[in-house]
Amino acid sequence: MNMRLEKRGERTVMAGLTHRGPLRVQRPFYPEGETSHIYLLHPPGGVVGGDGLSIDIECCQNAHGLFTTPGATKFYLSAGATADVTQVLHIGAGCALEWFPQESIFFTGAKVKAKTQIDLEDDAHFMGWEISCFGRPVNEERFLHGKVHSKFFVRRNGRPLLSDHLLVSDPKHLSAAAGLRDYPMQGLFVATGGTEALLEACRDVLAEAQTKLESPLPAGLTLLDDLIVLRVLGISTEKMQSLMIPVWQLLRQKVLNKGAEIPRIWNT
Repeated sequence: MNMRLEKRGERTVMAGLTHRGPLRVQRPFYPEGETSHIYLLHPPGGVVGGDGLSIDIECCQNAHGLFTTPGATKFYLSAGATADVTQVLHIGAGCALEWFPQESIFFTGAKVKAKTQIDLEDDAHFMGWEISCFGRPVNEERFLHGKVHSKFFVRRNGRPLLSDHLLVSDPKHLSAAAGLRDYPMQGLFVATGGTEALLEACRDVLAEAQTKLESPLPAGLTLLDDLIVLRVLGISTEKMQSLMIPVWQLLRQKVLNKGAEIPRIWNT
């Protein structure tokens, strides 16, 4: 799928869209006026070995788009072939793109290579997350074998800001102190426009959100150049999002000067 966003008049619109295969999008929604909310749809709901998914989005001419998905993406047991997922987001000067897909669930035996690359120009802004679930903790099913290699890159004008790699090819990787510490899920949230003052404000918001959980989750915030990075380990998407969403809401107001409008599909 290839998509181009532009601002025309008071709204961001899909100025170009081409696709092949099952990936689809609904028409844009405008719950907050100018910003375009777009739902990425994958009707099959699951990915098997040998499948390939490619998404290329270009945001230009002061456009602002928010992307999400109606449900989790499931990666099933592979008979041998590897599933390949590539997502490239180009964000032009003066533009903003928000990226909030639901979680990726890796069934035991899945073989997956996934790459998300965010290319920023000049003063462009990005906020988004990726959530990975190994096995199906709701059914007490662990990720016992398979291979998942996930990469997440952020660059500004070609200069690397973040290069994050997650490789799970053995259940021991999920138990290691440098791995997931026996948690089945991990979340990565990043946002541009960060400062030391905003980092401290985010830490206060995160600490407040932790008090609302029965048991605090392992989570930490750091600042890389102007990139605020939040990492969370957990056992459910809802609890992990309860920590990430307040941080996003704060940064959206401070950096983009917009209140955070929760996509309505998150409430269904």
